[in-house]
Amino acid sequence: MSLFRFALSAILMLVFSLSVFAQGDDEELAPRGGTATVTIITDPPNSDVFLDGQHLGKSPIIKRKFHTGPLKLIVQDQNKDLVNTRFNVWPNKENVYEAKTFMPIGRIKVTTNPTRCNIFLDGEIADRTDGSELMINSVDAGDHTVGAECGGKLKFEILIPVQGEQMTEVHLDVQKKKAKATIEGKDVMK
Repeated sequence: MSLFRFALSAILMLVFSLSVFAQGDDEELAPRGGTATVTIITDPPNSDVFLDGQHLGKSPIIKRKFHTGPLKLIVQDQNKDLVNTRFNVWPNKENVYEAKTFMPIGRIKVTTNPTRCNIFLDGEIADRTDGSELMINSVDAGDHTVGAECGGKLKFEILIPVQGEQMTEVHLDVQKKKAKATIEGKDVMK
């Protein structure tokens, strides 16, 4: 009897898994094999545009003839992906993609208590506070650890987010093992 239950459970899980994977995106895919025009506008302009692996030039791209289908659109600046998405190019239609882009690089401003500490970013020494705030520039967007070591014995570390073209402000109270992290005044502690 238990073998029957096991087999029935396995079959039901297989059927459920197949139906979940078959659903995929609800978005309809553009058919391949036709031609259309594409317009790709970024704000700010002058980023490299790649469509289906082909470099189209610097944005804006205006009414360029291209083949149809569900294509991969990549917009880059300074070798960093600003956009990486599927772009459906429909036949006999002008297909427009507009996006406000930003560099995926931010900054971190660190203050500490005590005011003279070694500051670490992702486990590597970044610099010292030396009695004033420390600005760490050109930090890739994403989650990072920021830590402080003060006087060789007080250590404290937190996880913070960094957003593109934004400054994350961090205050580490190493003595009390408390921290505050904000982006544009909003608490972003992880």
